Amino acid sequence: MNIESKWLEDFLALADVRNFSLAAQMRNVTQPAFSRRIKALEHTVGAELIDRSKTPVALTPSGRLFRITARTLMNQMMDGIGQLSDLSKLGGNIVRVAAAHSLATNLVPSIQPKLLAGKHCPLLSVEAIDVDQAIEELQEGGCDVLLAFDDELLRLPPYQSLQIGQAELLPVCACDNEGKPLYQISRNKEIPWLAYSPSSYMGRQVEAIRDQVNLKAVFLSSMTDLLKVLVLQGQGVAWLPDYSIQDELASGKVAVVGDPHLRLPITYYAYRYQARLHPAGEQVWQTLRTLISQ
Repeated sequence: MNIESKWLEDFLALADVRNFSLAAQMRNVTQPAFSRRIKALEHTVGAELIDRSKTPVALTPSGRLFRITARTLMNQMMDGIGQLSDLSKLGGNIVRVAAAHSLATNLVPSIQPKLLAGKHCPLLSVEAIDVDQAIEELQEGGCDVLLAFDDELLRLPPYQSLQIGQAELLPVCACDNEGKPLYQISRNKEIPWLAYSPSSYMGRQVEAIRDQVNLKAVFLSSMTDLLKVLVLQGQGVAWLPDYSIQDELASGKVAVVGDPHLRLPITYYAYRYQARLHPAGEQVWQTLRTLISQ
């Protein structure tokens, strides 16, 4: 199917003003030429898009549906051109990174200084989003590199992966003025639980040991940093990754509670497609590879 972008623009103009003469003027072409282009579009898609029997003209049911498609196609094309333009203005060195919230906050700042060396000077553009959303971003080509937790499918072709590190989800709560934890996990007494959304990666890890503890969910979020704030306020127990609470553990603001088997191992990776990235993207990937080999 060979559809010219100018036909889509013609159709969208006509859909807006519902008048062939006015739409032709807007598109800076003669009315006969404009009408031929609309006819060519209808012939190509195999459907009548304009009801010419009405004054002003109207969209047919197929035309109303195709209007959504045409607008989506034009927006996608303009977005793509805009991204290429931005890359050009910045020397082509933007590297789009999608990252799980906690990794974006705690991992990216540690690797950013290492990326300043090298001839391509990568400029990281980081979006911190839900883990499952981040995976979708990579699968749909919305990012160059994904920083996320273990995902078996992403460790298989057509993807590449680097194991960046390992951590633990620790059950923690705030401490009182004497440095004692405000809560203790036991089967006998229900305690307030600051929980991850059940559908999130972290939530699924905690659900694996849910029947071993006596918890009452009082808050839900997929954001580690938000749960951490509520923990520090003494509002309950949460499973937080160790890298996000190192300072708070060292200062005695929070304490690990519960038996050792409630500490949950997690592994995090960098993922990408096997296809070669642009030079700045390849430099970021090689930097990550170097960091984990040290």
